[in-house]
Amino acid sequence: MIDSAEIVNALVTLLRAIPDLVEAMGGDATKIYAYQDRYPQSISLETAKYQMPAPGIMVAWNGTAPGSFGGFEVWKHEISLCVRAGDDSGDLTPSGYYRIFRLITKGVPTGHTEAMQYIEVHASCDPMDTPSMRRQTDGAGVDYFEISMMFTERGDD
Repeated sequence: MIDSAEIVNALVTLLRAIPDLVEAMGGDATKIYAYQDRYPQSISLETAKYQMPAPGIMVAWNGTAPGSFGGFEVWKHEISLCVRAGDDSGDLTPSGYYRIFRLITKGVPTGHTEAMQYIEVHASCDPMDTPSMRRQTDGAGVDYFEISMMFTERGDD
């Protein structure tokens, strides 16, 4: 089983390489960052969600579970992207979250020719399963969106 921090870090690197996504973060690539569980510094993902910048994307490992693929047992790693859009740009429709979701799945990182959804994020994993996005609420009652991605590990490293 591979270290999930490797998947998280590789995903952050690729997301930072999507020019339009960085632009949606106010031109600041550091607003796309990893949450790494480290005791005692990082012990509450819920607190980290509350403290997220707007705009911002925080990438966190949610867990690993057994699965099956083609009759073989595999590990599946669930990664969440917590997303806050920036100030409303005054567009006719409030598309900030949709646009960010589309850039995360369909954006093409510099140096690649395929959309994120089809890229091998980690050498030991298949490209992400089709991700989902759902509304969540932080500790202060403020909404954000969470994108859930699943990465299926090849073999048993």
